[in-house]
Amino acid sequence: IDSHDDDDSEDEDDLADVPDTREFTPLNLEGLHAMGIGGSTGKGSGGDNEGYTLEDLQNMTMNNDDLNEEEEDEEEDEDDIDDIKIRDQDALILVAKAEEDFASLEINVFDTEYNNLYVHHDIPLPSFPLCLALGSVVGSYQSNENNGISAGNYVAIGSFEPGIEIWNLDVMNALEPTLVLGGMDTRGSEEEWMRMQMPVSTSANGGGKKKKQKKKNKKKDTAGGLREGSHTDAVMSLSWNTVHQQVLASGSADGTVKLWDCTHSTSGKKGDYIRPSATLTHHTDKVQSLAWHPSEGTLLATGGYDRRVCLADARSTDSQSVKTAKLLADCEAIAWDPHNQQYLTVASEDGVVQCWDVRKFGGDPVWSMIAHEYGGVSDISYNAHVPGMLLTCSIDKTVALWDTLNPSPKPTPCGSKDMNVGRLHSVSCYPSSPWLLACGGSGNEIAIWDVEGEDSIQNRFGGRTSGDANVATSNIEEEEPDVDFEAVMAAGDDQATSKALEGMNKSKKKKGKKGKKVHKRK
Repeated sequence: IDSHDDDDSEDEDDLADVPDTREFTPLNLEGLHAMGIGGSTGKGSGGDNEGYTLEDLQNMTMNNDDLNEEEEDEEEDEDDIDDIKIRDQDALILVAKAEEDFASLEINVFDTEYNNLYVHHDIPLPSFPLCLALGSVVGSYQSNENNGISAGNYVAIGSFEPGIEIWNLDVMNALEPTLVLGGMDTRGSEEEWMRMQMPVSTSANGGGKKKKQKKKNKKKDTAGGLREGSHTDAVMSLSWNTVHQQVLASGSADGTVKLWDCTHSTSGKKGDYIRPSATLTHHTDKVQSLAWHPSEGTLLATGGYDRRVCLADARSTDSQSVKTAKLLADCEAIAWDPHNQQYLTVASEDGVVQCWDVRKFGGDPVWSMIAHEYGGVSDISYNAHVPGMLLTCSIDKTVALWDTLNPSPKPTPCGSKDMNVGRLHSVSCYPSSPWLLACGGSGNEIAIWDVEGEDSIQNRFGGRTSGDANVATSNIEEEEPDVDFEAVMAAGDDQATSKALEGMNKSKKKKGKKGKKVHKRK
């Protein structure tokens, strides 16, 4: 033990005798001062002789973190705003969807520049939707400006319920519709619910039972049944009037057609709300489709499951004034030709599409064809920019294009395409583009078809767009004055009617170059 102690003491003496040859970098105070550490930089809060202390540097670091978080939040807000911003090249598509126990209205955006499709926002619906229609003028119970009348982008939705909901598309995350036409009378329902939660007082003479019976009767008076003038069954079809933009027509499974002035509410025993201006009862079964004439504000075409298509004058509720044409199957869709407005086209569930000249309505159609042999035709649509372009869709999962400009004796098929979204229920042309169309199917998906790159379609329709000088129209001979359809519908004498409409077989002559101009894809 003693020997070990002696060795340790000798090692310590040896280390003490070794000189320290390490070199130390001198402290650069000027460099530290320049960085604001431990000295004066003239930037301190206390004067020229004060610098930043460690506490100051810690505070600065914390503040920088807060600034970074604020900058990140601002960038996220900018990204969110950019996501919901609608640009000029964006196409909006409204889709009514139903998935098991959930129904919604989706506002989709299709970026035509990058071919990107996404959901902008959606609106939950209380019932499964059956139809929808776009409008621009409604009245609001919540606004007193302009007598409660407001203009914007509105959509009317019909569902399995007898009421019609109108939603404002300009408002994101809307909690309730702007208007409800018809439907259940919910007046006093909240007060009744609160009353039911209150304890019922009882007495020895049976006063409590009498009070309960009185409350039950009061509930029946205030919150029971449908609103006055409401449909009594599902709403299957809707159409906004393009001339009188506040007027909405609705067709229902109860067999009636109702006309609503969405800016005019009336008072009654059951409250102050919008009641139908007129009710048409010329159909004997469900009213599947209806469409206002594009330029005559009182002419309404309707089609139903009674295998009839009808022309009604909205100024008269007399069923005797309604003109009728018979179908071989139930009506599925109706469309007016926007370029030849005397033609009314009707599709039925047996796959047949027929076109009538309303000047001779009730007789033989101008043309008739079998558009889809299997599954029938579920919807039809005309292209507002390209004369003669008709679209049909079917539950056979395909969209077909037809040329109706000079049918001899029937329209010319121009191609079809399987859209791969299941059985198709609807098809529509984009109103701001001549070559873009969309359809919806049973797969709860939508498909968009840009026919600008289809050579066969461009070879036939490319020179007919509205912007071209050589747009063709059918049966061109000479200019004729426009015919007043309202006067035609009001005329009771068939001979006088046919004489008044004699000039309608000729359209206005269009001047332009003889050669066709084919639209080339950019």
